[in-house]
Amino acid sequence: MSRIREELLKTRDLSFAYEDKTVLQNINVTIYRGERIAVMGPNGAGKSTFFLNLNGVLTPGQGEIFLEGRKLEKKAFHELYKKVGFVFQDADSQIIASNVRAEISFGPMNLGLSKAEVQRRVEAAFDYMDLQELKDRAPQYLSGGEKKRVSIADILAMESELLIFDEPMAALDPVNAKLVEQIIDRLHTDGKTLLIATHDVDFAYRFADRLLVFSEGALLADGPPEEIFQKQEVLEKAHLKKPAVMQVWEALTGKESLQTDFVPRTVDQLTAYLSQTVK
Repeated sequence: MSRIREELLKTRDLSFAYEDKTVLQNINVTIYRGERIAVMGPNGAGKSTFFLNLNGVLTPGQGEIFLEGRKLEKKAFHELYKKVGFVFQDADSQIIASNVRAEISFGPMNLGLSKAEVQRRVEAAFDYMDLQELKDRAPQYLSGGEKKRVSIADILAMESELLIFDEPMAALDPVNAKLVEQIIDRLHTDGKTLLIATHDVDFAYRFADRLLVFSEGALLADGPPEEIFQKQEVLEKAHLKKPAVMQVWEALTGKESLQTDFVPRTVDQLTAYLSQTVK
């Protein structure tokens, strides 16, 4: 029996322009609850503008947005702020308060929640992101990895259902990048819907159920990673390359002994398969 997918957010013919420069053109996307979506494309393709339309910071010039199946009128786009959280690429662009506790409290307080509810959400975010020891620290003195954790806690305290990340591992060292990826995996396991912009094809391949590829403000491709990374014309137009694991797998499957319907997404999956198959 096929699983019924529950629609969370949808755009219909969404377009946006900054003054006389069109940045998004007729974007039609449906995001289903629980999905892991990687958003790819070159700089200037419209990814960040698309995100800002999804969380209500920007208002589409044309087109419609549907939240949980309900069409939003323009005066109701602020409702997106409650459902859709946005973690910026640069944590310093997001963090505004004088200490970590005040920072994470800021969003829930602006929702008009009771003091007790704000405190509950903040403490839950502290625990989830392991920030208890940093709660009284000034954000500007935190490391890059610590700032990233605070910026994620900001959104967790809002209890958003759809979490948008713009290049979450950018400028992080390998240890902190791995930590953020582990946090992202945990968020998905805990039921969050994730939409992540990335230039890292290897991360996108192992993380995503689905890819959205943008080019020049248009949606160039939408589908499973294993299908889209096989489309050479899409890769060329969006300045992408095949993930390393896919390249290795394609080289290996030329051997008759490795013919299989199984397709690995990660180095660990590939290694495990080879350890069982190659003697």
